[in-house]
Amino acid sequence: MKYYPMNDQVKEQSKNNQFSYTVIVNLQTRKNDVEEYINKTVRINSDTKLEEDDLAQKATNVVYGLIETHPDFADYEKTQIIGITFANAYDREIK
Repeated sequence: MKYYPMNDQVKEQSKNNQFSYTVIVNLQTRKNDVEEYINKTVRINSDTKLEEDDLAQKATNVVYGLIETHPDFADYEKTQIIGITFANAYDREIK
């Protein structure tokens, strides 16, 4: 994974963590026999560099928590994660 310097927006969102990652989680849902595809963008902040497996697991946990608690997902007959994309990786120490 290639790391980039943090821009001001990412610095603000990272809460002074050294690393910040943007992960896109692709969902497939079904309601009344109509399938829909939803992308959820997740920001993961960390003081340690994360390997892709750990990053995927953390993003999955965030989205599963959203699926379990957010009322928008209560009406779906099926919701499943079908893909994970690592969009960006930032390191605060890169200039």
